[in-house]
Amino acid sequence: MEQENLLKQNQWEAGPDEELKIPEVYLSRLKFEIVIFTAKKDFTFRCSEYEQVPGGGWRFVHVIIDTSKLNPKGDVELKRVTYHPELVLVNVPFMVMPAPEEVDTD
Repeated sequence: MEQENLLKQNQWEAGPDEELKIPEVYLSRLKFEIVIFTAKKDFTFRCSEYEQVPGGGWRFVHVIIDTSKLNPKGDVELKRVTYHPELVLVNVPFMVMPAPEEVDTD
């Protein structure tokens, strides 16, 4: 079994009718769902923990973001999930919720 390096960025892709396979170690840590509010479009990601950092920013750890490619109709052309070991946001409004028990990768 291959050891996963949680300190490196990673990405998984699958076709629209294929199953997206993400190693369980990435999904089992997700405790929070974060909703980011922007002028153009709100988006969400999940993380294992978060904290305020000096200077007023927020640091999110073990971040999973759905970066799937959609066509103009909104249909999925490519399933894609991106992992970031850490993400820091400054001056960005957001809301935190508990992550649902089961992570849907479809």
